[in-house]
Amino acid sequence: MNQLENNKPKTLRVVAALIRDEGKVLLTQRWPGGHLGLTWEFPGGKVEMGETDEQALRRELEEELGVVAEIGTMCFETKHGYPGREIHLRVYRAKLISGEPKAIDVNDMQWAEVTGLLDRRFPPADMPLVRGLVEGLVPEFEESEEDEGDSFVPAKVVGFVPQTSS
Repeated sequence: MNQLENNKPKTLRVVAALIRDEGKVLLTQRWPGGHLGLTWEFPGGKVEMGETDEQALRRELEEELGVVAEIGTMCFETKHGYPGREIHLRVYRAKLISGEPKAIDVNDMQWAEVTGLLDRRFPPADMPLVRGLVEGLVPEFEESEEDEGDSFVPAKVVGFVPQTSS
């Protein structure tokens, strides 16, 4: 391995949910003291080895907020560099199926008015999505080819991560 490869930042796959309800979006707050502590973000987290994005997002929503959600279509994707790491963030539309969100493995959670999102601190990777939401550029639903109107479109599996044998 050459010196350039040794200095390459670690890339993390991260997924998040855009969950809306009557003009509000569900946000979680990071714990103080950690990377980007006390910033607000869309609920989610790292994709573990062997998980699909949908599996990871369902797991994270249950661990962080105690809810079960249906994962829909991807509405935002970006790569963002932080010191020592790069994240590949994918945000999916989601809707709650069961459970009332509560801050279980996050510092706080809130339903926030879309119009007030820019008054909060978000991680830099989230800012293009935040601006897009405030400017009305991110539709709540994706139009389905089978449907004539707006509807919630469940996620489709687009690939699998091979399991490694132990």
